[in-house]
Amino acid sequence: MNALVQMELDELQELAFNLPEGEIKQRFRITDLDSLNWALRKLAALEAKRKEHEALAKKEYERIKAWEEKMTRDIEEHKQFFTMLIEEFARGQRASDPKWKASTPFGKVGFRKQQPKWVYDEQKALESVESTGLDKFIRVKKELDKVALKASAKVLDDGRVIDTETGVFIEGVSVTEQPEVLKVEVVES
Repeated sequence: MNALVQMELDELQELAFNLPEGEIKQRFRITDLDSLNWALRKLAALEAKRKEHEALAKKEYERIKAWEEKMTRDIEEHKQFFTMLIEEFARGQRASDPKWKASTPFGKVGFRKQQPKWVYDEQKALESVESTGLDKFIRVKKELDKVALKASAKVLDDGRVIDTETGVFIEGVSVTEQPEVLKVEVVES
């Protein structure tokens, strides 16, 4: 953070602590371009401080995340090792007893059948189904084309929407005018 930003923050801190809240609200009024500029300088300084805190938090988060990933990786390697030992033992037991399973105070070991895995080449499968006329395996997704609707429809004063070609009101769509919103852009220091 540069010295000018720090000076703005120090001034803001000094004002906030030395005046009662009622006086702060009374004293701080923007009455001209100079006072507007003063307020924008304060906003710029506060934004710079926020970004500084954000950068520090991000740096620490990345450091902690790297530590967590290393610890997790080490744990996963150990889990894989013990799982391999257990699987080796279980497959040996299963060779002599097809219904083998075990239970201990710390867990259970057994085998479970799985459903067959289907692998799809979506494009090839879709082409095949279409070319053979198996339309029952094709799902058609319907959705409102909002871009086309906005481009060709007309909005009435009461917010209702009408199709300009047919004159039909479009149910389920209304338009509400929004008020202007204040936009404050602060130049970064």
